[in-house]
Amino acid sequence: MVSLDLLQSETKRRLLELMKRRGEVTLSDAMEVIDRARPTLRDHLDQMGRDGLVARRTKQQGRGRPSMCYRMTPFAEQLFPGQEATLFADFLTHLQEKGHGPLIEDFFEAFWDARLEKVKDRLTEPLETAGVQQIVNVLEEVLREEGFMPEVHLDDERVVVQECNCPFSEIVDATDLPCASESCFYEALFERVERTAHIPEGDSACVYELRVLDGNEA
Repeated sequence: MVSLDLLQSETKRRLLELMKRRGEVTLSDAMEVIDRARPTLRDHLDQMGRDGLVARRTKQQGRGRPSMCYRMTPFAEQLFPGQEATLFADFLTHLQEKGHGPLIEDFFEAFWDARLEKVKDRLTEPLETAGVQQIVNVLEEVLREEGFMPEVHLDDERVVVQECNCPFSEIVDATDLPCASESCFYEALFERVERTAHIPEGDSACVYELRVLDGNEA
């Protein structure tokens, strides 16, 4: 897992720590705590947004101009060590030992079904008629938000998805169901799926090669 200490900017680290403590902050909030000029803090937050670390929204307060509020993304949350993944893996092992394997399978199927719906919702037209480039762009966006650190490449015949981080790294030792359900997710977007690298098998990334659907050649 990437560590908060690996961020090269002390200001970015302090911004993330502030958001971790408060949940959501404005530029004015950040200026009260961090001794940096407003444009400097805004530039850092904009860069962190492009890196998938920060999400933002506008908040209306009274009759004045709305304020821009910033919060960490799920990917940024992974920079802060915790025991949740280990506890969840132990919980899955316990369920399996108690004979509740089908319940675990249902959970991960529902997880990837929800991500599939998220992709569909962000497309400007139905999946069946959407262009490959549009699908790829939305797919990369969703994977980034979910913490997979994706690198996605498209050529004339296939899409190659390289997932440089595995949010399930602590879980796959207990069950391979997250990976099986993930393959179904890709198959719903593309015709054929081949996994050519797998983090649980010692590779540095999970890599999927996907042939585009005939109907999505636009």
